[in-house]
This record gives sequence, C-alpha cells and structure tokens, in this order.
Amino acid sequence: MQDVLAGGPITWVALFAFAGFIITLIKGWDALVLRFQTGSKEASKEAVSPLQLEMATVKLNLERQGQDLNAFKVEVARTYVTGDVITRLEGRIDGLISSVQNEMRATRKELLDAVLGSRPHG
Repeated sequence: MQDVLAGGPITWVALFAFAGFIITLIKGWDALVLRFQTGSKEASKEAVSPLQLEMATVKLNLERQGQDLNAFKVEVARTYVTGDVITRLEGRIDGLISSVQNEMRATRKELLDAVLGSRPHG
C-alpha cells in the first residue's frame, strides 16, 4: 500500500509549479468575484431611486399644470372677464401656485432630511 502512495521525492520544479497553480487559482477566483461585484455596483448606479422618480413626476405635473393654467387664463380673459377681475384672479391664482410650490419645497426638504439623516428643522 505504501508503494502506491509514495511517488518519489518532490522536486523544486514540481513544488514551484504547484505553488504557481495555487496562486493562479486564487487570483482567478478573486478576479471572478471582483467582476461580479463590479457588475452589481454598476447596476445599482444605473438604478434610479423611487424618490427621484416621484420628484421628477411632480415637477412634470407642476409644469403641465402651469401651462394649462396659462391657457385657462387666456381663455377666460378672451371670453368672460373684465380687466380688474382678471388681475384679482391672477393674484389669487399666483398666490395659490406660490403656496403649493412652497409646500412642495418644504416637503422635499423634509424628505431629503429624513433620507439623509439630518434633524428636522422646526
């Protein structure tokens, strides 16, 4: 039984070849793991957070509502209302829009503070 296990003395060449094989195997494994980690990092960089999507949607809706509001003002001015009524109506509408914008800024600030871990002011 010992004759089968005893293959002869180990030479320096065989020892260095085995060490090179082990080093190559470990480096290959590290490169493979790094490649998978880099792939997942790139995918996470490309992903957009739901908060960013929601804010972009709100901005688009506000812009669209602003355009619709201007079209409505023009239509009302052409057909129904006198000059001073339009001026008062524009003032009220502008105040409403400013109020909504201020509320959105405050909400955005609170959300960012909550996400970034800052203390709320107020």
